[in-house]
Amino acid sequence: MNKYPKHHISQSQTGATLIVVLLFLMLIILVGVIAVRNSMTSLRLATSDQIDTLLLTASDNTNKNIENIINEAQYKDESATLLGPLGFFGYFMSVGATSNRGDQVIFCYRPREDYFFKMSEATVLNTSNKSRLIGGADATGGFCQVDSADDFVNARQNVMTQVSITRPNTVSVPITPFGHVPLGKSITTEDSTSTSPSFRIHSTSFLPALSSASTDDITECLRKPSENANSFVSGVEEDNPDEITYYGETRNECLTKLGVPAKVVVGEVQLENMNETEKCIEYGKGSGKVSDECQKLLEISANGTPK
Repeated sequence: MNKYPKHHISQSQTGATLIVVLLFLMLIILVGVIAVRNSMTSLRLATSDQIDTLLLTASDNTNKNIENIINEAQYKDESATLLGPLGFFGYFMSVGATSNRGDQVIFCYRPREDYFFKMSEATVLNTSNKSRLIGGADATGGFCQVDSADDFVNARQNVMTQVSITRPNTVSVPITPFGHVPLGKSITTEDSTSTSPSFRIHSTSFLPALSSASTDDITECLRKPSENANSFVSGVEEDNPDEITYYGETRNECLTKLGVPAKVVVGEVQLENMNETEKCIEYGKGSGKVSDECQKLLEISANGTPK
């Protein structure tokens, strides 16, 4: 005889089924949580990669545009500006410009404007991080302004690019023996075109909207130099009172500390003088008149008389 009633056994089996169902439900919930967490991680990784690509492209385009302006004939007017006394290359190549080695010419890249560079809208920092020049009507100079729509490189107004150009001294730039002297030039000549000067370009692109940092804090970072003096001025000592140099926080280090996504592309540039000849008059052929190119170059008429 069974001493346990049948209904007791039926109730025990029903309780066991409920426990199994709850276990399966908890397992499904756990799998769902893991799947959602992995999806969020993948989304964050994708977003980070997109930001990195966007910033890299913006910085690289800036350096590429400088290269095109110098090398392409269609930009000869802008090239003349950059190489002239009011250009960031010409600033380091003008007469008596040996004392400004290590200075940094800084400007905010504004590709939507109809010009590439104006010295009146730039800032020049010396090796001690002091300003030699601050341009701009509002004295903001070459520093990008986070609250200015014109300072963004694109119409979406999410990326800014600030550029720094410096000319290291010859000791700081590793070159081969006589590598700075083009072929056909004497090493003793005083001609300013007898050397191939080297420059260093820092293009810093950043996304100010993806940070909780204040506008003032970001602006303070942008006012810092792109690199420390010991990377472009050789043989200096921090305790030398006659040679004050900046060894503090750099622009990119400051932006990183604030949590502002930023990317710096550094380019080493060497300008070379290209000697090109132009036939002004082809004797025995044509009209014997001076060519149009030579008329512009020499400022003379077709007959060779001064204009």
